[in-house]
Amino acid sequence: MSDPNRLHISYSAFQFADESWTGRADRWTATFYTPSAPQVGTAVITRVIPGVHPNPFEAFDVDPGLLDRIPGVLFTEDGQLTPVLRDAFGYDPSVLLLLESVEVEPEWRGKGVGMSLAVTALRRLAGAPRSVAVTYPAPIHPQHTDGEECPYESDDPEVRRPDELATVALRKAWAKHGFRPLADGVYALPLRHSA
Repeated sequence: MSDPNRLHISYSAFQFADESWTGRADRWTATFYTPSAPQVGTAVITRVIPGVHPNPFEAFDVDPGLLDRIPGVLFTEDGQLTPVLRDAFGYDPSVLLLLESVEVEPEWRGKGVGMSLAVTALRRLAGAPRSVAVTYPAPIHPQHTDGEECPYESDDPEVRRPDELATVALRKAWAKHGFRPLADGVYALPLRHSA
């Protein structure tokens, strides 16, 4: 009989059609669960192969699901890699795993479950030498209906918003998992250095 509290990860992928189904980045959802809880949390990860996928910067610009800060740090306007990763790790990555979001059910929050499982999922999806995970540690804002005031916004520059305080805490937590700052709040973790 399996332990009802043992954590598991299942994966699903969304691929974009092109001639071969391999020329565009694919998006993965890793779902964390236990035998007694159908969903503990999820991580959304987009896998990019530099030099294979067409201009990633443009692809991200038109895809509102992806974080907008990451492409500006990693790619030039024509889709080439900036030197930021080479400067940080000593090589250009063969695979980039962009961690778009990690969400954990309320009863599992504050236990470190989401980050630990997200890092495990990133390592499983790396699959190639010189793979690097990249994220922009920041809280996910709740969805608001039109006209609803967002509690995370303030016109007063002296007021520290709740999301600013959460961002500082999240950056420290991701650093404990091996992520380090690159530029403009983007963090990276080398997953596989060599074959």
